[in-house]
Amino acid sequence: MNTTDPVATIASRYPEGSRIQGRVTRFLEYGCFVDVEDGVEGFLHITDMRWTSKVGHPSDVVTEGDLVEAMVLSVNEESRRLSLGLKQCQENPWVGIAERYPEGTRLEGRVTRIVDYGCFVDVEEGVEGIVHVSEMHWTDRNMHPSKMVAVGDLVEVMVLDVHAERGRFSLGLKQCHENPWELFAATHKKNDNVSGTIQSVTNMGLFVELEGGAVGHVFPSDILRGDGDEVSLEDFSKGDEIDVVVLSIDPERERISLRVTLN
Repeated sequence: MNTTDPVATIASRYPEGSRIQGRVTRFLEYGCFVDVEDGVEGFLHITDMRWTSKVGHPSDVVTEGDLVEAMVLSVNEESRRLSLGLKQCQENPWVGIAERYPEGTRLEGRVTRIVDYGCFVDVEEGVEGIVHVSEMHWTDRNMHPSKMVAVGDLVEVMVLDVHAERGRFSLGLKQCHENPWELFAATHKKNDNVSGTIQSVTNMGLFVELEGGAVGHVFPSDILRGDGDEVSLEDFSKGDEIDVVVLSIDPERERISLRVTLN
């Protein structure tokens, strides 16, 4: 009868980096146990299941009874357990991704998930990028992402930033459309008379939507009557059509300063 404790020799039989096959036996919220052989058990942590998308629960990836191939990440003889990795047996899709998708690249991808702070877009097999809500629309940055896209939509996006070591891929939706401030700057200059629609009235003044979607700002001190007297903000309402004069245009900072002179 062989009385050798199998765990006593696992460090030599299952060195780090070796691949094993085992059967999934039970789950915890943060991983699952894998039966490697009689008396030898491995643990597969949730963070070592996929290279890319975050795993909500280990059962999203494997099922109890599955035979899986995993890599030995470490051996803890004290706890008599192997630490295993599932994703390490697959090609890391983040390797070389910055070379495949340099900043400024335009690509098409399908929306996979929508969250309050943006949406996720499937770039290639195993790689998702995120479009932050601030990169979805040039002017309306507080809208919910679901008002811009739906799960399953095929969208054109621009690569803004790639951090392969952190598994982060930042994309922009609005960058594939004309910047309204640059468009306005190309067709208008200081002292031009233009018309717009009041988008909002605040204690900081008036915000006016101009031709092409750019938004200009009128400080309270730049709202005057013909005689030079200031005008109360209470005289204006959201949705009003208004004539303004361009004081300055700064497309890089997305700022247009305006003046209102009433008769």
